[in-house]
Amino acid sequence: MTSPKESGTPGTINAGYWLVVAGSALGVLAALYVLLNKQALVDAAVQANKDPKITSEMIASTMNVLVTVSLVVTLVLAGLAAWLAGKVRAGIKKSRTGLMITLLIGLFFQMVTNTLGIVTALIAVAGLVLFYFRQSTDYLTEREQLT
Repeated sequence: MTSPKESGTPGTINAGYWLVVAGSALGVLAALYVLLNKQALVDAAVQANKDPKITSEMIASTMNVLVTVSLVVTLVLAGLAAWLAGKVRAGIKKSRTGLMITLLIGLFFQMVTNTLGIVTALIAVAGLVLFYFRQSTDYLTEREQLT
């Protein structure tokens, strides 16, 4: 096994990759946590409901759909983010922009659906920031010129 210094990949690229992967994985875990605790969300929404036209069954079914959609979207965005981070780690500079868009969509989505996931999305965004450091940009530009 070679160390990152021997392979020529800067530490900012490797650290950024692992932060994106870790943040994405933690986001999936946060979505699973919310799925497992959806009854607490349903109970809170039923207690906060002031409209007699909205039944507790309607609230429960809406929460089930919301939590399931949140999990599926989080899984898709996490997979896409990890794949794009791998492409950046391999030296494809264009993947950085796609990763930025994916992580920003994920951050916005977490703000809307899962406040616990905001922290995990910010961990992944911290990894993205490392991809924009000068050392990373120089490495990606050099790799781009080799191909």
